Amino acid sequence: MNITYFLLVLILLIIVYFVNKRPSQKPSDIEVYNQALKAIIDNNHEKAFKILKDMIAKDSNNTEAYLLLGNLLRDRDIDKATKIHQTIIVRPKLSKELKVQIHQALGLDYLEIGNTVRAEDEFKNMLNLDSKNRWSLGMLKNIATDNKSWNNALDYEKKLIKYYPEIKKRDESKLNYFVAMDYKDKDNEKNYLYYLKKSIKSDHVYGESYLELSSHHIDNTELAMKYLTMFSKANPSASVTAFKRIENLLFDKKRFDDVESLYKKILDDGFNSYAFNRLIDIYLEKNEKEEAVELVEKFMPRFDYHSKSSNKSYVIRLNRMKIDSDSFETRKALSSFCNDIIENANIN
Repeated sequence: MNITYFLLVLILLIIVYFVNKRPSQKPSDIEVYNQALKAIIDNNHEKAFKILKDMIAKDSNNTEAYLLLGNLLRDRDIDKATKIHQTIIVRPKLSKELKVQIHQALGLDYLEIGNTVRAEDEFKNMLNLDSKNRWSLGMLKNIATDNKSWNNALDYEKKLIKYYPEIKKRDESKLNYFVAMDYKDKDNEKNYLYYLKKSIKSDHVYGESYLELSSHHIDNTELAMKYLTMFSKANPSASVTAFKRIENLLFDKKRFDDVESLYKKILDDGFNSYAFNRLIDIYLEKNEKEEAVELVEKFMPRFDYHSKSSNKSYVIRLNRMKIDSDSFETRKALSSFCNDIIENANIN
């Protein structure tokens, strides 16, 4: 009897042992956190909110969950998001990596409410923890550029190129632009122009260099137009703005016929959506419908409606509709729609 009882107890102990050794079916905190991340990626924010709130309810010390919850709240309740991030940054025993992430979150919170000074402080806090942090260096460079603090922008750009040599070729033009603008602040015109011209000789030209040169040569219409045209080619989405500036330059000089000549010359070199759109407008304003039709027929066969160049095809087809309409308002609306396509689709 005693032996039977002993064996029964032993079997129960063995069962309990193996049950406890078996992997738990309950997901770990990391797995639950990853579920929240997946919900965010899937754009299921409500699910992510629920998961994170449940995690925090079970463990109020879960800083990672608070951090992610604050990031989610940024678009909904920026004050609450900022308060969450301000609260967790002062927690003791945070890892260096987590501190960097929280300072980043706070910086983005401050940018959201338009407090650039506080945002800049947070991004600098990131650099105090990680001097080579590429993201914070880029953000600080952008803030300095927006504030026209060229010396600071130059300093951050130099650090980026030093720490990440692979971006040197891409950012070399931008670096020379910052150097030029720094010399401009120092009233050193010779070096200012030298580095601007050096900037536009790079393989990947920073578009602002063209704009700066066009502004500098504003009294030389031909030269200013040349740089604006170069800018439009380098930045197709900004071509509408560039060509409007060119038109204003010519109108100020009462060179009305030169506007038509300019767009003809551009189209002789190849298709340009804005030049095409405007030249059709000019032809219709002059009641030269045949010339407008001829221009459409010249370029229509070059662009397949279903290919990657379909946006150019849309511009051509919309201009065909413009020619067929006798309504000034309709033509004006179609021209405006074409400009929207050009700006949004980033096409030449």
